[in-house]
Amino acid sequence: MKHLLLLVISFFALPLSAQFSMTGVASYYTRSWTGRMTASGEPLHHDSLTCAHRRLPFGTMINVYCPSTNKSVIVKVTDRGPYHGRRIIDLSWGAARDLGILEKGLAKVHLLVLPKGFRPFNPDDYPPITIDELIPRPLPVDSVYFIPDLME
Repeated sequence: MKHLLLLVISFFALPLSAQFSMTGVASYYTRSWTGRMTASGEPLHHDSLTCAHRRLPFGTMINVYCPSTNKSVIVKVTDRGPYHGRRIIDLSWGAARDLGILEKGLAKVHLLVLPKGFRPFNPDDYPPITIDELIPRPLPVDSVYFIPDLME
């Protein structure tokens, strides 16, 4: 009995680990679902990079890789599902577009749960560039210039 309990606990705790991966079939939400509320309370927008997963906590970031298109996308869990067949993830329309699976509808994918606190690139994390930084500065007069002979 003790072993059965340990097995059940480890089965449900597995997706909560720092590095969890799985392979399976992905589908995506149609664009007409824009505006519907997800299980996390966030409204769905077709261009958002979000997904539905059965057990991973809301807010979990997942790297979804599609071997048939050789593309990947990072999505955030905001909903529950999929509840159809053996699918492992439902992607937003925007995530499916970035993966290149819109025409197929279904695709084999590899999921990798990213570490807690992971944030994809955010331009707000970097200070804006001023116009002075974009203007080329003249080189000092005593600099040595190397100009290759392109006519050889």
